[in-house]
Amino acid sequence: MRNFQFEKAIILFVSMLLVGCNDKKAFSYIFEVDNISTVSVEYACSFSSSGRVLYFARSSQKWGMEGMKSSVYYAIRENGKWSTPEIAFFSGQYDDSDPHLTQDGNTLYFISKRPSGDIPVSADIWMVKKDAGGQWGEPIRLPYPINSEETEYSPSTDGDGNLYFASDRPGGYGQGDIYVCQIKNAKLSSPKNIGNSINSSTGEWNLEINHDGNLLIFEASQRKQNVSSYGDLYISFKHGNIWTIPQNIEELNTSGSDLYPYLTQDESRLYYTSSDSLKGQNTNIYFAEFDQLYNKYKHRAKIPLQYLLVVNRSSHDLALINLSNQKLVNSIPVGIGPHEVCISKDNKYAYVANYGSYPNPHEEPITNQQLKWIEELQNTITKVDLSNLETETFTIHGSFSHHGILTNYDGSIFWTTAENEGVVKEINGTNGVILKEYTTMPGSHILRSSQDFSKIFVSNIESNTISVIDREIQIVTNIKTPKGPEGMEISPDGKFLWVLCNNANKIMILNTHNLTQVKTFDSDGKFPIKLAFVGDEAWVANVFSQSISIFNAYTFNLKERIELESSPLGIISDNERVFITLPRKNIVRVYDSKSRKKLSEYSHGMEQDGLFHINDIEGIIGE
Repeated sequence: MRNFQFEKAIILFVSMLLVGCNDKKAFSYIFEVDNISTVSVEYACSFSSSGRVLYFARSSQKWGMEGMKSSVYYAIRENGKWSTPEIAFFSGQYDDSDPHLTQDGNTLYFISKRPSGDIPVSADIWMVKKDAGGQWGEPIRLPYPINSEETEYSPSTDGDGNLYFASDRPGGYGQGDIYVCQIKNAKLSSPKNIGNSINSSTGEWNLEINHDGNLLIFEASQRKQNVSSYGDLYISFKHGNIWTIPQNIEELNTSGSDLYPYLTQDESRLYYTSSDSLKGQNTNIYFAEFDQLYNKYKHRAKIPLQYLLVVNRSSHDLALINLSNQKLVNSIPVGIGPHEVCISKDNKYAYVANYGSYPNPHEEPITNQQLKWIEELQNTITKVDLSNLETETFTIHGSFSHHGILTNYDGSIFWTTAENEGVVKEINGTNGVILKEYTTMPGSHILRSSQDFSKIFVSNIESNTISVIDREIQIVTNIKTPKGPEGMEISPDGKFLWVLCNNANKIMILNTHNLTQVKTFDSDGKFPIKLAFVGDEAWVANVFSQSISIFNAYTFNLKERIELESSPLGIISDNERVFITLPRKNIVRVYDSKSRKKLSEYSHGMEQDGLFHINDIEGIIGE
C-alpha cells in the first residue's frame, strides 16, 4: 500500500528546494509535464470520480489571443501512468473548451462555438450523455435561457446536479457573473444570479463548486485585491444561504492568468490553470494540495455585513438597520408619506418615492378600524447616497403621487410611477431630468423589471391591468388582470411574474417571456398585497385576513399559512430569514424561513411599508 502522506511530504520538500520557500509556486506543481502539460496551451481539466479519466482543453495557439481555437482532449491513467491524450470523439472540428464531467460520470458538459440550427453562434453550454450501455451520445446544446446570445463559461455541477456557470449576459452585476440552474423534478431550472456576495462590478468567470455546494472557487478579474488584473483565484464558503466575502488565494496567484479551478471529490487536491506570469510562454495545468489552503481560508472567512432599509410612512423617514445587532444605524429624513424604496445593484444609492398619503401618526398600536389617512400632494423623489447617508431631493414637475420606484445597476437612471396620470417616468439619476415617459393605464402603482432592465412591469391598480414596457422596441403592452393588481415580484428563475390582485383575493401568474397567463388561483387570504420569494417558496402578505400564505414558487400549490395578530404589509427575505412589517404595531418582525418561528421584532419608525435587504459585500454602507 502506497503512503500518500509521505509522498506529499517528499514532493513538497523537493519543490521548496527547487523554487524556494517564499515563491508562490512552492505551493503548486505543473501536472504531467510533456504529456498533459506541454508547449501547447492546456487548461480547464476535469477528472472522473475515480481519478482514472481526465478531460481538458488544448490549443496550439497563443494564450489569450483573439479567436483562439481549442479542442477537448482526454487521457486515461493505467498502472500509474497517463496515456497520450487524444481528442474526444465530439471535438476537433469546432472551438470546444471547458469540459466538466459530472460526479456520476454519465454527463459531460463543455463550451462550444459550434452551430445549432438557426441560433446565432456564440460560446454556449453543450453536453453529451452516456446511454444505458455506457456509450456516449451526440452533443446537445442546452436551451434558452440557460444559454443566451452572449457567452457562457465554465459549467460545473455539485453533488445534486445543480449547474453553475459564468456568463456575460445582460442584467448582471458586472462584466461577467456566476449563475446557478437548480435541479427541479430532474430538470434544470432557469438560471439565477448567485448574488453580490460573489458577483461584483468587475468580472467573475471560471469556477468550481464542491460536492456539497458550500465551497466555491472562481476566477475574478480587475478586483482591488488581484495580483494580476487578468484573473486571480478566489475562494468563498457558504454559511447557511450566504456566501462569505471572497478571499484571494495568495499562495497560487501570479502576475499572469490563474483560473479554471478543479477540486477533487475528496477535496484533497486543487487543480487549476496558470500562465505563470505576464512573460510566461506556456499556459499549463497545475495542482496544489488543498488541505492547508482550505484550513487557512476557512478560518479567515467573513460573512458580509447585512442591512435592512425600511420605509416609515408616518415618520417620513428611511430607517437603516444593522442586521447583525438589529440596531438602528440612522433615520434618514425623506419626503412626506414615503411608501417604496429601491437600491441600485451596486448598493451605492437608494431612491424613495414620496407618495404623500400616510396614516395618522400613532405611537401606540392601533387596529385597522382606528386607521385614519392624511393626504398631502407630493411630487418629489429622495435620493440617498448610502456611503455617507446624505440625501438629495428631485422635484418631478407636472406630476404627483409617485409610488412605484425602480433604479438600474448604478443608480444613473430611475423609474417612477405617476399614479394619477397613468404614466411611468424614466429619469436621470444624477440631475432628476425626465428622459422618457411611458403611457400605461390609470392607477400605475408598483414597478418591477427583468434582470437586464429591458422590460419593466407596472401594476395599474385602478384599471385592473398590468403594463409591460419593452424598452428595446419602445412598446407598452397592457394585460387584463383580476381586480386590484398591486404587489408584484418576478420569480428567482426569471420565468414568472406573480401579480397579487387584492380586491379579487387572487394571484395571477404571467410568463415573462411571451406574456401569456399561466395560472390564476386564490390567495388563501383577504387583500393580498406584497410577496417575497424564499428559496422555492413564495410568501404572500394578506392585509385583511392578517396572515401569510406560503406557496410553492414553481407548482403554485399552497404549503402553509401563518396567522398574525395584526395586518402585514412589507415583506422581504434573505432566504434564511423573512422580514415582515406590521405597520399598525410599528414593528418589523423576523421569522425563520424553515421553522416558521418568530425570531425577533423591533421598532425603528412609524407605519412601516417597503423594505430592502442589503448584502454589503464591499463595505459601502456608511454607518
